[in-house]
Amino acid sequence: MSYKPLSKLLLFLFLLVASVLTAQPPTGLSGGSSRTPAQQGEVLLDTFDVYYFYADNPNQEIPFSDTSLINDFRQYDPVRRFAVDYRHLGNLGSAHEPIFFQAVNRRGFDVGLNQFDLYTTTGKELRYYRVEQPFSEVSYTLGGEQADGYTRAKLSRNFANGLNYTLDYNRINQLGDRLQYPNQNTRNTAFTNGMWFAPKGGKYESFFSFANNTIEQEDNGGVTVEPERDGEFNSANSAEVFIDDARSRYAHRELMYTQYYRFGGGVDSIKGQRRAFTVAHQAIFNTSTYKYYDDITSTQDTLFFSYHPALFSDERGIRRYFRHRKLENSFKLATFRLAKSSSKGAQNQRDLFEVGAVQSFNWITETGADTTINNLFLTGRYRFNPNERLLIDLNARLGLWDNAGDYRLSGELYFDFKKLGSLRLEGINQLYSPTFTQHRLYLTEKQIYNNNFDKTLSTTLSATYSLPSVRFSASGQYHLLNNYIYFDTTGLPVQTGVPISIIQLQIQKNFKLGPIHLDNTVALQQASEDFIRIPSIYSKHSLYYAGRWFKALDVMVGFDLRMNDTYFAHYYNPVTGQFQLQDRKAVDFYPALDAFLSFKVTRFRAFVKFENATALIDPGTFYYQTAFYPHFNSAVRIGITWRFLN
Repeated sequence: MSYKPLSKLLLFLFLLVASVLTAQPPTGLSGGSSRTPAQQGEVLLDTFDVYYFYADNPNQEIPFSDTSLINDFRQYDPVRRFAVDYRHLGNLGSAHEPIFFQAVNRRGFDVGLNQFDLYTTTGKELRYYRVEQPFSEVSYTLGGEQADGYTRAKLSRNFANGLNYTLDYNRINQLGDRLQYPNQNTRNTAFTNGMWFAPKGGKYESFFSFANNTIEQEDNGGVTVEPERDGEFNSANSAEVFIDDARSRYAHRELMYTQYYRFGGGVDSIKGQRRAFTVAHQAIFNTSTYKYYDDITSTQDTLFFSYHPALFSDERGIRRYFRHRKLENSFKLATFRLAKSSSKGAQNQRDLFEVGAVQSFNWITETGADTTINNLFLTGRYRFNPNERLLIDLNARLGLWDNAGDYRLSGELYFDFKKLGSLRLEGINQLYSPTFTQHRLYLTEKQIYNNNFDKTLSTTLSATYSLPSVRFSASGQYHLLNNYIYFDTTGLPVQTGVPISIIQLQIQKNFKLGPIHLDNTVALQQASEDFIRIPSIYSKHSLYYAGRWFKALDVMVGFDLRMNDTYFAHYYNPVTGQFQLQDRKAVDFYPALDAFLSFKVTRFRAFVKFENATALIDPGTFYYQTAFYPHFNSAVRIGITWRFLN
């Protein structure tokens, strides 16, 4: 990497921290008490009142606060913001899937191309903020090269007459030519903004959002010959790959309008909060285009298709294009009672009973094979949360018309035993139809397959016990799958009639000795059949120092370690857009070590991260999570975040 821009950025960060530290007034000065609240807010540590919620349920608010340098901050990559990571193709913004097996949550028609979901934001995922003053947050992460960067921005602002505007922007650029492997660049953009209208009186409120998500990928199909570690050809770009010039582009545009009419409620001087009733309507129009194209120009492409002969449709090149449009309307009737809260506290529901219907038309435009699918689902929900110690949440839906027979039943029971910890029990039983990609595939106007699979029946049971006083939690899950569909080693979908059971255990235990912390997560899992490819053991560990310097600077410095046992991990096939089975390359045990330094001054945060330091210790071994897709060598990441309230 080029160290000149890196040194300039480090110098800028140092001068910024120094200026903030020297700007702090000495303690004990007379006149310190004469500062106005606005001036005091300049040095408060994230104690402002900001709450967020979603358009699907505006009566359930969540406090937005961050009073420490939580792990999420330095884990800028979306795949690493979970208790157990997702795996991807080694570069930021690439295709991903969970390492720890998860049951799907599917309602009706689904295209089945979900490998970039963590990089997109839909209207239902857009956060709306209840704020007293404008709130914004801007983040930027600089990669190992100038062309590599990750920009994030959030904004919420109130206007007159009960109008609020909110924005969420994410942009990933991985466009360098030295640290990426050939034909592996990425450009992902997620821009979602919304208007919240809540006029005086409180009976009517509405939300309007527009989401623009674009995923652009260069697809190399994986590395066939790893680059040299030393010498003249030690750059990652010197590797040989399966596919030289393939591209994918997924574009999603969505308009969503949600409106509520509320009556009842109010406060009784004796009985407190009265029961409220709402009538809700939500309309969504979504149009998505999916493109994959590859001009077959080299012997490397021939090598790829030797492993996937069924996908070779035209010797001049491979094309896949289709368009999906959806118009969805949902209607809900609900009654709820708000819990008691202070005037500045988060708004919470004591209970909720809701029934509704969701109807959607789906149009698939594909050369020679246009399709229309009509879904109708009846829905219901009961949520009982009388206090912070008890929660009961039950959900149900039943499919009619083209997805008749699909259903999902789920329940959650939560107990808080105070000093004795908390217990969460969950159960899910669902029957769902195959995805569009599992059903059929056309490449270069040629039908590759057209399947008539049965529905998949899935059952999940889980229990989680947490004891915060000793920083411990343990979670166990059991999955039972019938008629499971997967993609085999040839890249084609297959349905098995063999029941599959998966047992999982996840343990988190954190230790603290003064300013020294050791955080640990260990995940164990075992599947009854070999075509469920998951590591038996996956663990994450963080050893770090956390403290405050000069009474103003919060600092964390330490190491992150992640590793799993050896197994035949999935291979990502860019033609189908699916993770599939493979038996040619094992993903070996590799202790991936990162070193980091992060700090916070009032509302400014920054980190410096040296990723994959293991490559310095063992330069002859590459780090893999997905078969044939190695991670980059050691590189430096620098990130900054600035939060504004004004």
